[in-house]
Order: sequence, then C-alpha cells, then structure tokens
Amino acid sequence: MMRFDPPLTRRAACMLGVAAFGASSPFAAFAQAYPAKPVKVIVTYAPGGANDITARIYSQILAERLKQPFVVENRPGASGITGTTFAAKSDPDGYTLLLGAGGTMTINPGLFTNLSYDPLKDFVAVGLASRSPLVMVVPASLPVRNVAELIVYANSRPEGITFASPGAGTPLHLAGELFSRQARIKALHVPYKGSAPAITDLIAARVDLMFDAANSSVPFVRSGKLRALAVTTSKRSDQLPDVPTLQEEGLKDFDVSSWFGPCSHPPIPRARS
Repeated sequence: MMRFDPPLTRRAACMLGVAAFGASSPFAAFAQAYPAKPVKVIVTYAPGGANDITARIYSQILAERLKQPFVVENRPGASGITGTTFAAKSDPDGYTLLLGAGGTMTINPGLFTNLSYDPLKDFVAVGLASRSPLVMVVPASLPVRNVAELIVYANSRPEGITFASPGAGTPLHLAGELFSRQARIKALHVPYKGSAPAITDLIAARVDLMFDAANSSVPFVRSGKLRALAVTTSKRSDQLPDVPTLQEEGLKDFDVSSWFGPCSHPPIPRARS
C-alpha cells in the first residue's frame, strides 16, 4: 500500500483551484469555482507503475472532494516526453493536469537538447503528491542474495548484467548508472515505457536488475516474485525494514529517491501591473 499524508492531500485539493490559476489574477473568481467540469490527469508512463498508481489514488480522492471526475490518461513514451509535451500543448484552461516527476521535470531538461516543453514556463507546480525510496530488486531466480553477491555475479559474466528502467533519464535509470559506476561493474541499460512492463520482464528474468519505486515493487517482493537487495535512500524504508541501504552495503553517499507532483499547464497569463 502507498502511504499518504492526509494534510498534504487536503492542501493539494484546495490548491488545484487557487495555485494553478493564480490568486492574483483577475480570474481568481473563476479559480474559486474550479473545477466546473471533468479534469484530465496525464500520466507519462504505462499503467501499473508508481506514477500511474499515485495518479489514480489522488484522482479518486480529488474527485470525491471536488465533486468532478478526475480522469487518468496514460501517454507513455520517450522518457516521459510524449505525455509531458501533450500536457504542455493542451488548452490552457486548467483542465489538463500533469503528474510531474523527477525525470520529466528536472532531469530531461538537462539531458535532452531541443526539449519540446519547458518545465518552468509551461507548468505551474501544485504540490507534492508522494515521495518514495527506490528499491534494488532482482528476479527470485537470480542466484544472488545481497549486493556483494550481485557484484561478483556481474563481474563473472563477460557481458555483465542488464538493468531495466521506465525510460532513459528517469531517476530509476540514473540510479542504475550510478550503481554500476560505483560498483565498477558492466551493466547494460534496457529502457521500457513504464515500470509495469519492466517489472514484468524482470519477474520473468529477461533482465537481471531494476531500481524501482518501493511503492510499486514491494508487493512483488512480499509475494516472493522479486528479491530486494537494498534501498537507495540514506535510511531504511519502513516498508522494507530488513532490507539494508546501499550505503550500508558499502556504496558511499548513495541517496536517491523519486517524487511525483501535480502540475497545471498555465491557464492564462497573469494580469500586468
């Protein structure tokens, strides 16, 4: 189960109308009546991953509190660029929200040239929906029980190992690259259109490793389909208290997490003073 902070949820519900539209604009009265019709929520990855799960849970909460449907629409592809661009080019009326993430809003601008959207100019941040540690998971069939054994296993294979992610430039991808560099192993990145299809192949042992948001991978760890070797934050996860951190496993200063937050495509320019 995902863990949510109820005060943050209430604040996000209130801010959707005010923060997204700008209380200082001459359209503040319209913001107070928001939403007057169904709201589309864009998820930039395939269904089933942490991004998608977060969007669906919060959409249900917001629909109940604001008395209008919040409809999740998945638009995966190109490391989140496809869905984010769609949201950035949508009608600027506040009725298309984007569930922003670290990869799409902070990493992509520095990774890709000529990006088709500008996180600062095209979106207004509404709030933080969730933050999650990443967990390092391998197939249950892989003959390793801890990080040290994984490193030995990787070094014993001329081609190294493969690791999955929901796309190039995501925190999950960069966590894998950071690990392979610090552990001094050879690892081939295999990008997918979302965490769910990546986990499917991981469970089937078509890839060897994945760094995934704990919220989406913990159920598979508990069912025995995946094995958790470590978490990426500086402290252990409450969801996996017996799983060590990578820092405990000898990788210094390894501290990576993922976050999701709703964003609005600015509906109108602010009034000039």
